[in-house]
This record gives sequence, C-alpha cells and structure tokens, in this order.
Amino acid sequence: MFRWLIILISFALSLPVQIKSEIINKPVVNIYIHPEEATEVDSQAIYGSSVLLIKKTADGWTKIQTADGLCGWIKSSELTSNSAFEAKVNLRSVKNLFAHIYRVTDIISFPPLLTIPYGAQVKLIKAVDPQERWVAIELVSKEKAWIQREDLDFAPKLKTLEETLAFSKKFLGLPYTWGGVSTFGFDCSGFIQMLFKEMGFLLPRNAQDQAQSPLFIPVAKKELQPGDLIFFGTAKITHVGLYLGNDQFIHSGVKDLPIIMVSTLQSSKYEFYAARRLKPAVLNKH
Repeated sequence: MFRWLIILISFALSLPVQIKSEIINKPVVNIYIHPEEATEVDSQAIYGSSVLLIKKTADGWTKIQTADGLCGWIKSSELTSNSAFEAKVNLRSVKNLFAHIYRVTDIISFPPLLTIPYGAQVKLIKAVDPQERWVAIELVSKEKAWIQREDLDFAPKLKTLEETLAFSKKFLGLPYTWGGVSTFGFDCSGFIQMLFKEMGFLLPRNAQDQAQSPLFIPVAKKELQPGDLIFFGTAKITHVGLYLGNDQFIHSGVKDLPIIMVSTLQSSKYEFYAARRLKPAVLNKH
C-alpha cells in the first residue's frame, strides 16, 4: 500500500502545473504592488477580463498576472470563477466611454446595477434583434441583466494607424489616474496601451518598457510622423504620448490639467527623450 502511495505521489508531481484563471467582476479594480491598500497601485484591470492566479492569501488577497504580463495583488472578492464566460462565446465589448447595466429594461424606475468602462466585456444570452433597444446579458456572476444595444460593439475590427489617431480624440477630457487603464481614468502608458490594442498590438504596461518593445524602431525628433510614440523625461523615461502631427501629441498627463489632452512639443513642460515608430514589416503584416 505504501509503495503504491509513493508511486501516486511521484506521478502527481510529474504532471504539468495547471494555471488557473478567473474573471474580474467589478467595473475596474486596482492592482497593488503588495497585498494591502496602503501601498502603490501598479495598474488596473477591467470588468470581464481574465487574469491568471498566482497566489492567494488567507486574509483576502490574490496575486494575479494580467494579459500584458504585469503581476500584482487584488482583493480576492474582485474575482469570480466562470469558465463559461472565459470561453469567450457570445462576448461583446462596450464601445462607448461607459455603459450602464440594469436589472430590468427601465432606465427611469431603477438605478444602474453596474457602470462599466469602454472595452469591458459582457456575454449575450441570446441572438440580438437589431430592432430591439435592450439586450439580455449574463454577468460574470451568472446573473441575468440588461444593457442597451447601442452600448455594445457588434462588428469589432482592428483599426488602422490613421483610424487610431482619430479615435484617440474620443477620450479627450477623461481624467488622469495613476495606474489607470480605463475610461474611469488612464495614466500615460495605460492610454497608449489601450490605443495600440485597438490595432491588435499588445504593448508592455509601462512607458519605459514600451520604448524597448521589439515592435518599434527609433526615430529622430526631426523625423516624427503621425502615429509615432514620443517619450519624455530627463535621466529616464517618465511619460509617453502619441504624435498627431504639426508638433502636437495626445497624452494623459498632469501638467496643465490632469486629463487626456493635446499638447505641443514646443512647450517647455515636456522634455523630449526619444521616439519610436512601428516597424514597417510589423505594420504591413498587420
């Protein structure tokens, strides 16, 4: 009996590790450097996104890894296990800056159940009638709810670089938030990461790593073209924006105003550090 127990244990240890994942169940959650709220926020995750589980603590924290490879801590209560949702069947993304989710098809009598940001995903329960205003959805929690049809993207497609430049202005005026990755608030690199995701490119989470991405080639300041990334700083990179042309760039910053805004390279408030452009082979292949 003991011999067979040893064999079973040895077999179990030889099996590949099964990496579990769960779904974010709140509109937007903070990802902390340490498992406590009195510590620095490193990034965020939005409703309906899947994250890998690394470690759980007894006091309600889970270490997770996001799709871009960033690791950090979130509250365990902000996660839900739902393999059917993770299968991505019938998932649709929010196309407006925000979308209200309701318990019933009535915007007057009852307040929204949830308000989720651009890009958050919900699951359709059944085929959608294009003539109907309301769409039945299933939440991460498996509850039934309702969302207005025009809040969802039923014809998703990757954007071109030119389309992304125009699209970026949709977010003007949204607040700057350190670690932010959603329309509730972006930081500089979170905003850039979201824009490039629209083109099908997953950039690293922070500006320093974005500048080192193999997707890009270096560009001199005098050779800037619309669509180039501009990095700012003195001793190191501390900020990033997207070049629009005519010495203007769009970014989420805190100088002038703490919002997403268009600024000029002529401003003394921004110290040019480097610029990057998508490799032609990468862009053409895309």
